[in-house]
Amino acid sequence: MIRVSILRYSYPTLLKRSKSLSYRQQVTSMTTVLMNFLVEHKLILVEPFHEDGSLKDDLVLHSTDLTDVGNEFFKEVFPKWSAYIDRGGDIQKTSLLLKGLNKLQSSD
Repeated sequence: MIRVSILRYSYPTLLKRSKSLSYRQQVTSMTTVLMNFLVEHKLILVEPFHEDGSLKDDLVLHSTDLTDVGNEFFKEVFPKWSAYIDRGGDIQKTSLLLKGLNKLQSSD
């Protein structure tokens, strides 16, 4: 079986979308929260952070960098959380992510 690697998340691409400092800070905050969540729940197979805890500047996630549940999470849960943030939701509020993840894991 050939595994096709699908782009799931690109931190550099998101940053390039705007030169606005507030937008870039929001992207960095959102990416940090998201990556911490992925690491904490063992959904990611690569290390998204430098040793000092900062995000890797070239952080790009493909489907092959995620577990099976991690891939489902990016398809089902992440878009909802991202839309919530776009509407002014609190980036630090990960309850949406957790609820979505629990739903995915209970449907296995």
